[in-house]
Amino acid sequence: MKHIEVKDVSFRYDENSPAVENVSFSIEKGSYTTIIGHNGSGKSTIAKLLIGLLEKEKGEILIDGLPLNLENLMTIRSKMGIVFQNPDNQFIGATVRDDIAFGLENHCVPTEKMDAIIEEYAQKVNMQNFMEHEPTKLSGGQKQRVAIAGVLAMAPEILIFDESTSMLDPQGRDEINRVIRQLHAETEMTLISISHDMEEVTKSDYVIVMDQGHVMMAGKPEEVLLEQDKLVQLKLDAPFSVKLQNELQHLGIHVEKSTNLEGMVEELCQLL
Repeated sequence: MKHIEVKDVSFRYDENSPAVENVSFSIEKGSYTTIIGHNGSGKSTIAKLLIGLLEKEKGEILIDGLPLNLENLMTIRSKMGIVFQNPDNQFIGATVRDDIAFGLENHCVPTEKMDAIIEEYAQKVNMQNFMEHEPTKLSGGQKQRVAIAGVLAMAPEILIFDESTSMLDPQGRDEINRVIRQLHAETEMTLISISHDMEEVTKSDYVIVMDQGHVMMAGKPEEVLLEQDKLVQLKLDAPFSVKLQNELQHLGIHVEKSTNLEGMVEELCQLL
């Protein structure tokens, strides 16, 4: 079932070239989709268009079959949540508990039900022991986990991560990627991650590659990520496993193609 449909959508920030032009794709309900591309490719613009923070110039966006327009905007936004790049820009409350509670208060959740919801989603992102901490004094990865908990507490059907790991160190990035994979495994939410992290892409169900406002490639990661030459032309890097297997091929060592490191290790173990 199609959860999101984007049909020939264009948008420009000014009179210059469009930020996205005639972009079309669809996302299945309950899937985990990554959208990748170098800076200026239009991927973050797509995220903002999907949640109605920007208004398309032309084309059509459908969420659960509903056209994204002023009439349906609040209904559609109630189905969606977004986690932005900089966690410091997302905090409202003085403590982790207050911050998770903020969205619930806006949704008029009764006070007597609020504590149980806050505890549930703090636990989902492993922040239950930091409830009285000040968010701004947490590590980058912890801040993003609090931001994710705050969005999850509002029970969205669609959750967008807009480059939410790009400002984190490797440990923080790994923390958030684990949370994303856990959410995908445990919930029926549709997850969309705007990302530079090629290793994250290998864990997704579907990948969309953008360049200069256009969709250049789309498909399953095992199809798209093996196209190393095309990715390099688009100023993107292939996953380490793909680069390793290409080097082995050049040395005359045949291995089955795999887009993830675990599969590559299994192949090498069989050769030994």
